[in-house]
Amino acid sequence: MLSHSREPRQNPKLQPIQNDNSIEQVTRSVPLPKYRVVFVSPLVRARSKIAKAFCPTPADRHPMGNKKFPRIRECIVDGEPITIELIDTLGPGDADYYFEKGLMNSYIEQGDGFLFIYSAENRKSLELAKENYGWVVRRKQHERDNGTNPIPGMLVAVRVEDEHKAMWMEVTWEEGNKVAEEMNLAFMQVSLKNGRNVEEVFIHIARLIKKYQERKKRISCMHWAYYDQKILDDRYEKLQAGNECKHVTTAAREREVIGKVDFDTEFEKQQRTGCCAGCTIT
Repeated sequence: MLSHSREPRQNPKLQPIQNDNSIEQVTRSVPLPKYRVVFVSPLVRARSKIAKAFCPTPADRHPMGNKKFPRIRECIVDGEPITIELIDTLGPGDADYYFEKGLMNSYIEQGDGFLFIYSAENRKSLELAKENYGWVVRRKQHERDNGTNPIPGMLVAVRVEDEHKAMWMEVTWEEGNKVAEEMNLAFMQVSLKNGRNVEEVFIHIARLIKKYQERKKRISCMHWAYYDQKILDDRYEKLQAGNECKHVTTAAREREVIGKVDFDTEFEKQQRTGCCAGCTIT
């Protein structure tokens, strides 16, 4: 009988960086891009399971311990090594600090991408996801170049695992996808039972963050180029205006000098004078 491996299958698009000497030298000399992903959802269990499925830490094996570990994972997405840091609003133990607005504001300011998580069997969680999206957009308004540029975020639906409950779920996949289109967000459904699509969520959010940052950098360069050109144009106009004033002043002074000269007297004086002051023409 063939033996089957019990190890979970890895996504070929998202692999952890191997302990290779060449890769270690690169990561030490050149810092990897870090993308901070914030969980924005009141669903404590869903946030915790998604975070543990993507980036487990030693604290997960000892839930009663007080030592906290940052959830940071080095991955390769589209051939580029990156670092994904998960910023969860979940406090130590079973405490949930989600509803502390001041703390959430600091999380939002630090975040690069956002996951708005809701449960398919709870319509209220979807309404809260829409409210949270508006909240994040208002907090990130100063970073957006225009009203149509969306923030890098995703609407993530936690699917119903029970087949009997799935027939009576409150939010269908089509409805969740429609809400995501209205919010201008990507949409994906995950499973907390087997971890399906969890890594795909972070692959896509990393791509969205990279695209957003490249767009913001490109627009910033365009703004600086515009202002530099504007400064040069202003200086050129001032210089041209100064030259015109100088030219007008010189011409006026020439006319003033010419008006004071008696050309008949000067001509007779030149006729009486020879090659030098000592010669006289008779």
